[in-house]
Amino acid sequence: MKKLMISVTILTGFLIVPAINNTVFAEETMKDIIAQKYQQEKDICPIVKGLIKEGNNSKDITKSSIILGHDPCLVIKCGIEAKGDLEQIITGAIEAGTTSDVCSRCAIDVGADPTAVAKVLEIGLGYSVASAAGLSPIEVAQPGGDPGGGVVSPSSPSVR
Repeated sequence: MKKLMISVTILTGFLIVPAINNTVFAEETMKDIIAQKYQQEKDICPIVKGLIKEGNNSKDITKSSIILGHDPCLVIKCGIEAKGDLEQIITGAIEAGTTSDVCSRCAIDVGADPTAVAKVLEIGLGYSVASAAGLSPIEVAQPGGDPGGGVVSPSSPSVR
């Protein structure tokens, strides 16, 4: 039994490490592709549009472009104009360090549906309409419970 557990652990390690390396490698490759194309093109917008139309991941393109120092608003606008996935574009921009207000403003400026942008930002930033709707009401009562009646002031004539 102990040998089986060791074997499973080792096998799991061999399966997980390549998956992690492939993710990092894919991101580095996208940075290299964008940097190489930028040296030839000198304009990020056609590069973003071309990579999205080729079927590359919108999130990786957006994130890599912004990390390389290109204007986040321009990258977001070009990605949306190229019909990239709105959720992936905004998520990539946020992961690259762009603030949510910049993401929403740029996406709406280029014609994205404000409701869809808000939904993506709520999910991406960890807010959820469903969890907010399920909040339990707060009970409001007077401190000390219900008033019992009687005299409140010690200076009233009925107290002696």
